[in-house]
Amino acid sequence: MPERPPLRIVPLGGLGEFGLNCLVLECGDDAIAVDCGVMFPDSHMMGVDRVIPDVTYLLELGSRLKAFVLTHGHEDHIGALPYVLPELPVPIFATPFTRALVEARIEEHSEARRVAEIERFDAGDRWSIGGLDIEALRVTHSTVDACGLAVRVGGHLVVHTGDFKLDPSPLDGRCSQIERFRELGDEGVSLLLSDSTNAEVDGRTESESRVPDFLKPIFESTRGRIYVTTFSSHIHRMQTVASLCREFGRALVILGRSMESTAALATRTGHLTIPGDILIDRKEAARLSPAKVCVLVTGSQGEPGSALTRLAMEGGRDLSPAAGDAVVFSSRVIPGNERAIGAVIDQLYRCGAEVYYEPRARVHVSGHARRDELREMIEAVRPTHFVPLHGEFRNLVHHRRLAVDTGVAADNAWCLVDGEVLELTGEGARAAGTVPAGRVYVDGAGVGEVDDAVLRDRRHISADGVVLVILGVARQSGRIVSGPDLVVRGLPVPEESDDFQEAKAAVVARVESMSAAAVADLPELQEEVRLTVRRYFRRRIGLRPVVVPYVMEL
Repeated sequence: MPERPPLRIVPLGGLGEFGLNCLVLECGDDAIAVDCGVMFPDSHMMGVDRVIPDVTYLLELGSRLKAFVLTHGHEDHIGALPYVLPELPVPIFATPFTRALVEARIEEHSEARRVAEIERFDAGDRWSIGGLDIEALRVTHSTVDACGLAVRVGGHLVVHTGDFKLDPSPLDGRCSQIERFRELGDEGVSLLLSDSTNAEVDGRTESESRVPDFLKPIFESTRGRIYVTTFSSHIHRMQTVASLCREFGRALVILGRSMESTAALATRTGHLTIPGDILIDRKEAARLSPAKVCVLVTGSQGEPGSALTRLAMEGGRDLSPAAGDAVVFSSRVIPGNERAIGAVIDQLYRCGAEVYYEPRARVHVSGHARRDELREMIEAVRPTHFVPLHGEFRNLVHHRRLAVDTGVAADNAWCLVDGEVLELTGEGARAAGTVPAGRVYVDGAGVGEVDDAVLRDRRHISADGVVLVILGVARQSGRIVSGPDLVVRGLPVPEESDDFQEAKAAVVARVESMSAAAVADLPELQEEVRLTVRRYFRRRIGLRPVVVPYVMEL
């Protein structure tokens, strides 16, 4: 009897960072990718709109890659699909609301739309993709229709939790199927892959059903408008706000493209119910008494172009926050966004509004399990092997330690990072080298990928400025016949200053000191001009601008 091929677990994103979630399960001639998400760029990633995982390994799989299977509809799990589908035209499997979100994202990308094939499944469904038998497991999270996966392949049973928490009283009554996870544990689970986002946090995550109690005092005490900002995918939070509007007699206006489109999708799929008599448009909201209006708005992460940021920065306009208004940040802070959020909060206070945000006020609960719930999941599944997912490295380390404390053998608990491969065989698990993994930057201008060198240049220019040097030299003699002219941007050097004139003189002196043969070598001349100007400004003002020489032979 031929030996079974190993089951390979290949993380391409989400292990060692928040975002970019993408994991390959591969056995023989069959492989699936679980999720394919983005990471939102830091402020130093200038001109970058999205960060997506490097999918070189998926391309190398060729026809062995059979499908993408999605656990839920957050951008860090689905957002890269429009960018990778044109090169990887395989079917996508998703729950109904996740499917609707993916279809909306792909609609904006013509090449991805042309090849997209999206299959629907529901929690509890079981189907096969090649040699992989897949079962969808309902879990509770901060968006609807989230699921975990049980995958049977090559004699192994693998459980992937997706993002989850064990909420005993979710708003929609759809609790995580912990009993089904326990039944899978009875069957014998080779490997548990589990969400590590809150692995550092003790206790249990509060139920989403507590949020109305947190927000009611704000609705009771506020005499002006109430603004609530949260993630546009948080349908349960939208439902809470809509229900409070009905209870307290406020009309609801939704602002921000992503919030508006997601609310429309969720209404169409039956996951969100907003009574028609309370939903109004912006013009009508501006005419009503502030005490009768609630604004559900994008901008929970301080995004520069978001609706809340624009309202805060453009005070005095129709729906801009003012004295007597309340603004509620009902969301967690994504690491790296602290400064942007703080700037918006400061501006809201300048407008006279009262601002509610954590840790100042309890206005949010997480969608991710804390340590007691993570322990309960491990105890239910009782895996032989364990790999923590979805978190920075410290989160993975703490989750691994929790698994070992809960009974997983230390040698069977693995802290993988992107690109590191784990193989399961009949004898156990083993490290199996690495594959290409990393980040690909997508330019905000829509002009394709941005490499590290371009990002370095952009950061360099923002810090030290740029100088364009225009110079004309005689073709035969090599003497200067035009210029040098300097165009300076981002440097504290006015054109009429002595520094500006001295920089020109330094270029003239350097060119005149060169031999005619050296001047005739344009690449060499350009490099000498570049170095001369750069050294001059470094010596005079301590900055190292990007110098772009443009030399013409006349």
